[in-house]
Amino acid sequence: MAPSRAPVVRGGTTRRRVPAARILVPRASAEPVTSLAAELASLVARGSRARDDARVIAIVDELERARPPVNPCALTGAYEVAWSDGTMAWRALVARGVSAIAGRSRAGQWFTPGTPGRALNFAELFDKSVVITAEGTFRPKPADADAAAPHEVARDARYPIGFDVRIERGDVRAFGRRWALPIRGPGEFQMLYGDADVRVFRSSGGVAVQVPSDWQRPAEDEE
Repeated sequence: MAPSRAPVVRGGTTRRRVPAARILVPRASAEPVTSLAAELASLVARGSRARDDARVIAIVDELERARPPVNPCALTGAYEVAWSDGTMAWRALVARGVSAIAGRSRAGQWFTPGTPGRALNFAELFDKSVVITAEGTFRPKPADADAAAPHEVARDARYPIGFDVRIERGDVRAFGRRWALPIRGPGEFQMLYGDADVRVFRSSGGVAVQVPSDWQRPAEDEE
């Protein structure tokens, strides 16, 4: 993943770790952002007839400028790409030319919080006949991290937030077999906005809007 715009550095106070439930958004400031996010989720929903790329881009810009507090719901679980623009790292795997022959295909990320957190990129082609994954760790950039727990996002963090990623391994499963992929190394991305229903990434020179996914990692006995 290519470098992206550096996150805003907020200085001056020492951040403390708090339970996710204590990260509250004032009602007055949350309503406009919530409405925008709900509209975005509706626009990119699978099968939506209201797709308007210009409006999607406009909402993404508005959400990024709004800089609402980070919602911990967006930092865990599987989300899949519903809309993308630019040169996202996984975009090539679900490009229009591939999708035309691959049937239903999808790609996304699965985050698992921890020390450090785990990140799993996934892509499915040919109606789940081909599954590609890349796995590693992720952690917030120092400017967005809790001073007492560097692997966690700071209590007062606001979007956009930056993350560092280190890919450790990858594989492809197809035709009942599995092959390891020689992919390792560092990367980074920004989460421009996220909640329980939609999240927006900037990475590798592109932007992707994701929605919650029911994707499941292939079982070990299927390898």
